[in-house]
Amino acid sequence: MHIPDQQRKQIKQCCSIFAVVLFIIILFISWDTVEVVHYGLLCNSISKACSQQSVYGAGRHWVWPTYYFIYFPSNILTIEFSDSINANPPLKTRTAEGLSLELFLSFEYQLIKEEVPQLYSMNNLEYERTFIRIARDTIVQIASTFEANEYWTKRPNVTQAMKDELTIELKKAHAKCIFFQLLRIDLPDSYEMSIVNTQIEMQNKRTKQFEQEATKILKEIEVLRSETEKEIKTINAEAQSESYQILKNSEAKANQYVLEAEIDSFSEAANQNNLDLDDDELNNYIYYTSLIKKKNANILVGMDNIQARIDSDS
Repeated sequence: MHIPDQQRKQIKQCCSIFAVVLFIIILFISWDTVEVVHYGLLCNSISKACSQQSVYGAGRHWVWPTYYFIYFPSNILTIEFSDSINANPPLKTRTAEGLSLELFLSFEYQLIKEEVPQLYSMNNLEYERTFIRIARDTIVQIASTFEANEYWTKRPNVTQAMKDELTIELKKAHAKCIFFQLLRIDLPDSYEMSIVNTQIEMQNKRTKQFEQEATKILKEIEVLRSETEKEIKTINAEAQSESYQILKNSEAKANQYVLEAEIDSFSEAANQNNLDLDDDELNNYIYYTSLIKKKNANILVGMDNIQARIDSDS
């Protein structure tokens, strides 16, 4: 059958257009997107097999037409055991001595990106149920190894022990335990009341110890104050004594200097007046001269044992 050239050209053009359109469609459907805070596990829609190596982060990726993504969260998620809405029921167990125990707790976990294929192979998309079961079994087992009083006296140790064991078990399930918090501990009311009373007694004992220490410190301060005041008085007394001694020594030296100056001046005056006087006569001379200088002083001559009478107030 002979096809005209014109018709043949039209057929080629149609085939070319069809090929281009088909390529565009294939190109369009060969891209897939992984949303933010998600991992994408690449799977084949024909064989239903998923890649054991390719785990994609957020973004647009070339996956070919027969492949698609199964999504897993990449952000941190929380599982809680409490009486809150949408939370799992609190965990009930017993302490090491057999007392009933109810635990309220929460923990945060994150999937390990490189192990998402193994996680999917083990749990499909029901991994959170597996994590809840692991947490319940692990926490109940660890909780039963501690005595009731340790939940009060060693609570940080109890919390850390639970977190450490939960971290190990979640790692086996291809997840990481980021944070663990023991929210509340419920023990029998009678036991809690006995613990409260014990704590009150301990607080009272500590209060008395603090009061005794405060009293002791106040007494020591009072002794130090007394010793300090005594030392201050001693220092002041010594200072006053030394000051008085210095003052008297200064006055004595001053009087001595004045006396020596007067003696020198009178001696010089006697020499200048050519007075031939011995020591006793010079002393009498100085004595009478000082009397003459005083106001209202009278000298009586010719009377035994009386040399002068001073009628002044000085």
